[in-house]
Amino acid sequence: MHRRYWTVTVVAVAAMVALGACSGGSRSASKDEAAAPSTARPPDPASVKANELGVVPVLMYHRLTQTPTGEYDRSPDDFRAELQRLHDSGYRPILARDLVDGRIDVQAGKSPVVLTFDDTTVSQYRLGPDGNVVADTAVGILLEFSRSHPDFRPIATMYVNGNPFEAGAGTPELQDLARRGFELGAHTLTHQNLAKTDADNVQKELVRGLRVITKAVPDAKVETLALPFGIKPKDKELARAGTWDGQSYSFDGVFLVGAEPSPSPFAVAFDPLKVPRIRSAEWNGQKPNYGSSFWLDTLDKYPERRYVSDGDPDRVSFPKPEEAKLRADAAAKARPY
Repeated sequence: MHRRYWTVTVVAVAAMVALGACSGGSRSASKDEAAAPSTARPPDPASVKANELGVVPVLMYHRLTQTPTGEYDRSPDDFRAELQRLHDSGYRPILARDLVDGRIDVQAGKSPVVLTFDDTTVSQYRLGPDGNVVADTAVGILLEFSRSHPDFRPIATMYVNGNPFEAGAGTPELQDLARRGFELGAHTLTHQNLAKTDADNVQKELVRGLRVITKAVPDAKVETLALPFGIKPKDKELARAGTWDGQSYSFDGVFLVGAEPSPSPFAVAFDPLKVPRIRSAEWNGQKPNYGSSFWLDTLDKYPERRYVSDGDPDRVSFPKPEEAKLRADAAAKARPY
């Protein structure tokens, strides 16, 4: 993680807390396409309190299970409840690559959230005998939620390992996800700790992991990497780009593990090669655990800190007092008010 940014954020959150006192069976989901964002003309940015220099939650999920035992486990009902909370709090999904590229297209007055899934486990996604997504998987739950909340697009970023979804090559599964508009991201072949791996094997892990994706979906553009354990290789540049066996790779974004919202891609603080994520977790309201419930509570309490869209993906709107946070390369799109 980017330690300087982490330290500043922890101190800021502590101050905010002090000031504010701080199951389904094996049914199958039908193959719904993701709904497109609204194309209605956006309102005046001030009228929706747009702040496109605010922070963006990037939520991290691993395994859904009816009996969670580890800190990365969530139950299907936990996931349903978190989707409901996100929707009710005005969050709308985008992809990891959209965050990195600054392609944030959500309704005016709403806030982006990135849903990421690591390790391509069977609890996240699998196809039933009828060829449809099994409804009690994370993707099945997301599709079902979108049917009753059509303004909440059923999209997410899936970080792929070897043997995705325990389905061998995973070809039908990865093809189906790509068709639905999900992002397929890199997560290495065997989930190695890259800091304990020599340079040649770091590149081998990443290239072989990419081949799992492109063998199934030849035209897939793999633009982001989620680091196993959130740990970079000793040569940090190899997390961004490298070559093995005659094949090169290059990522626009590299995602960490923990433990705060991401800065806006239009903010000076944003580093596309060190994008923080938030573990999905409950919070008891006492000592901060920096999980999703803690951060969503914090951003509910301090809404001026979160990214709020102006509804125009070609402009960057924000209150004038926030202007010092703006990246120089975003100045041409800036619309302070």
